[in-house]
Amino acid sequence: MPSEKLRVVYDCNIFWRSFFYSKGLGGGCKKLIDDGSVLHFISDEIIAEITDVLTRSETLEKFPLTRIEDVHKFLREIVIRSVFVRSPPSAFEYSRDTKDEPYVNLAVEVDADFIVSTDNDLLDLMTGSDVESKQFRQRFRPLKIITPREFLNIVYSRQLPLQR
Repeated sequence: MPSEKLRVVYDCNIFWRSFFYSKGLGGGCKKLIDDGSVLHFISDEIIAEITDVLTRSETLEKFPLTRIEDVHKFLREIVIRSVFVRSPPSAFEYSRDTKDEPYVNLAVEVDADFIVSTDNDLLDLMTGSDVESKQFRQRFRPLKIITPREFLNIVYSRQLPLQR
């Protein structure tokens, strides 16, 4: 049975899904952080984006029972259970969606195994035929960008022990 934890960076959308739909795939991914089953990394930029997305007026209108205090509690839980990396250096520029660069830069800095996302701009780096996608795959070969369903399938197929 593998004993080394997978090193992972979650995109903001995983946390959005986890916050609003805790029983779904995003919630399953967050549970792996909560249980200590994966080694999750986070940075200031990513925390700022998660905060922004969860507290946007459109989000609060769509989910009127959302309280800012609950958002902050959720973020504290993530930060406490994650490895914080201050200002990872720029390793990759992505003109298609510059907001995705912090995830790639963090993953590269910490030698992550996976970025987990539902963002097509990020996912396309694995299969795209454009120059940026090809460069990404050549430069960062071990790093994979996958969906939450694919990630959970990998985690549970490895039979990782849930650690407390």
